[in-house]
Amino acid sequence: MGTAFACTGSSSATASTGVIVAPVRDVAAETVAPSARDADAIDKAVRTSPYTAQVPTRNYEVAGTRLASSDPSWAYTELHPTVADLDRAEGVLHRTDGGWKLVQLGTYEVGCGVAPTAVLDDFGLQCPPADATDDLAAADSARPA
Repeated sequence: MGTAFACTGSSSATASTGVIVAPVRDVAAETVAPSARDADAIDKAVRTSPYTAQVPTRNYEVAGTRLASSDPSWAYTELHPTVADLDRAEGVLHRTDGGWKLVQLGTYEVGCGVAPTAVLDDFGLQCPPADATDDLAAADSARPA
């Protein structure tokens, strides 16, 4: 089992322990390549983010960076490990007046709850239905103590 990136800001309804297998996939066709300037800024945002602070930058590569066609102020990227004890991760970044910022990092439901639906669609990211959280909470409260 490998070391995972810190993933605060997760959209998970409940905390759990386990292994999640996420196949490497192609980003949807509704994206555009970033300019060299944006690609460099995105790489820097990933490597200086609090989400990656506990992982030496030499232990991963930032790859597959794409911008959403519907709103190019949103980016998707992948973090590929260069060492055996680190898991692959996906990141969603947003550009504001302050520059690019990694807003979510993980291996499951990345972008959910932080990026607009059109952006998620551009990147081919899957999220649970909006009412799924309510259904989980109701199911948990119905369980015997």
